[in-house]
Amino acid sequence: MKKNILSALGILVLCIAFWVQWNWKHIEAFPSIISSFYSKEFCSCQYVMKLSEEQCHNFARQWVPISEFINDKEKKEVIVTGLGRTNKSVFLSEKLGCVIANE
Repeated sequence: MKKNILSALGILVLCIAFWVQWNWKHIEAFPSIISSFYSKEFCSCQYVMKLSEEQCHNFARQWVPISEFINDKEKKEVIVTGLGRTNKSVFLSEKLGCVIANE
Protein backbone atom coordinates (compact mmCIF):
# COMPACT_ATOMS: atom_id res chain seq x y z
CA MET A 1 0.00 0.00 0.00
CA LYS A 2 2.79 2.46 0.92
CA LYS A 3 4.63 1.64 -2.31
CA ASN A 4 1.52 2.44 -4.35
CA ILE A 5 1.09 5.81 -2.65
CA LEU A 6 4.77 6.68 -3.06
CA SER A 7 4.70 5.61 -6.71
CA ALA A 8 1.59 7.73 -7.35
CA LEU A 9 3.19 10.74 -5.62
CA GLY A 10 6.39 10.25 -7.62
CA ILE A 11 4.46 10.15 -10.89
CA LEU A 12 2.50 13.25 -9.83
CA VAL A 13 5.71 15.15 -9.04
CA LEU A 14 7.20 14.15 -12.40
CA CYS A 15 4.04 15.27 -14.23
CA ILE A 16 4.07 18.63 -12.43
CA ALA A 17 7.79 19.10 -13.18
CA PHE A 18 7.17 18.28 -16.86
CA TRP A 19 4.22 20.70 -17.01
CA VAL A 20 6.27 23.50 -15.38
CA GLN A 21 9.14 22.93 -17.82
CA TRP A 22 6.73 22.88 -20.78
CA ASN A 23 5.04 26.14 -19.69
CA TRP A 24 8.03 27.94 -18.20
CA LYS A 25 7.86 31.05 -20.41
CA HIS A 26 4.25 31.64 -19.34
CA ILE A 27 4.98 30.97 -15.67
CA GLU A 28 8.00 33.29 -15.77
CA ALA A 29 5.92 36.10 -17.35
CA PHE A 30 3.16 35.96 -14.71
CA PRO A 31 4.75 38.25 -12.07
CA SER A 32 5.07 41.10 -14.61
CA ILE A 33 1.42 40.81 -15.56
CA ILE A 34 0.28 41.91 -12.09
CA SER A 35 2.11 45.25 -12.01
CA SER A 36 1.69 46.04 -15.72
CA PHE A 37 -2.06 45.40 -15.63
CA TYR A 38 -2.57 47.49 -12.48
CA SER A 39 -0.49 50.41 -13.76
CA LYS A 40 -2.18 50.44 -17.18
CA GLU A 41 -5.72 50.09 -15.86
CA PHE A 42 -5.22 52.70 -13.14
CA CYS A 43 -3.61 55.15 -15.58
CA SER A 44 -6.48 54.74 -18.06
CA CYS A 45 -9.07 55.12 -15.33
CA GLN A 46 -7.45 58.21 -13.79
CA TYR A 47 -6.31 60.15 -16.86
CA VAL A 48 -8.59 58.97 -19.68
CA MET A 49 -11.86 58.28 -17.85
CA LYS A 50 -11.10 60.99 -15.23
CA LEU A 51 -12.45 59.01 -12.27
CA SER A 52 -11.38 59.48 -8.65
CA GLU A 53 -8.31 57.76 -7.23
CA GLU A 54 -10.47 55.51 -5.04
CA GLN A 55 -12.63 54.46 -8.00
CA CYS A 56 -9.51 53.70 -10.04
CA HIS A 57 -7.99 51.56 -7.28
CA ASN A 58 -11.23 49.58 -7.22
CA PHE A 59 -11.21 49.38 -11.03
CA ALA A 60 -7.64 48.05 -11.23
CA ARG A 61 -7.67 45.84 -8.11
CA GLN A 62 -6.80 42.15 -8.55
CA TRP A 63 -6.66 39.05 -6.36
CA VAL A 64 -2.87 39.28 -6.13
CA PRO A 65 -1.98 42.38 -4.06
CA ILE A 66 0.54 45.01 -5.13
CA SER A 67 3.38 46.09 -2.84
CA GLU A 68 4.11 49.64 -4.03
CA PHE A 69 2.08 52.30 -5.86
CA ILE A 70 3.12 55.75 -7.13
CA ASN A 71 0.76 58.06 -9.01
CA ASP A 72 2.73 61.05 -10.32
CA LYS A 73 -0.03 63.47 -11.32
CA GLU A 74 2.43 66.04 -12.64
CA LYS A 75 4.03 63.63 -15.14
CA LYS A 76 0.77 61.67 -15.54
CA GLU A 77 2.45 58.34 -14.91
CA VAL A 78 1.66 55.40 -12.66
CA ILE A 79 4.36 53.11 -11.24
CA VAL A 80 3.34 49.82 -9.61
CA THR A 81 5.35 47.03 -7.99
CA GLY A 82 3.84 43.61 -7.48
CA LEU A 83 5.41 40.16 -7.04
CA GLY A 84 8.85 41.78 -7.21
CA ARG A 85 8.35 43.37 -10.64
CA THR A 86 7.90 47.09 -11.33
CA ASN A 87 6.07 48.53 -14.33
CA LYS A 88 5.18 52.06 -15.36
CA SER A 89 2.32 53.36 -17.48
CA VAL A 90 2.32 56.83 -19.00
CA PHE A 91 -0.60 58.91 -20.26
CA LEU A 92 -0.02 60.04 -23.87
CA SER A 93 -3.21 61.89 -24.83
CA GLU A 94 -7.00 61.70 -24.70
CA LYS A 95 -7.03 59.92 -28.06
CA LEU A 96 -4.14 57.50 -27.43
CA GLY A 97 -4.70 56.92 -23.72
CA CYS A 98 -2.02 55.22 -21.59
CA VAL A 99 0.81 52.90 -22.59
CA ILE A 100 3.11 50.66 -20.59
CA ALA A 101 6.60 52.20 -20.64
CA ASN A 102 9.76 50.15 -20.29
CA GLU A 103 12.05 51.23 -17.49
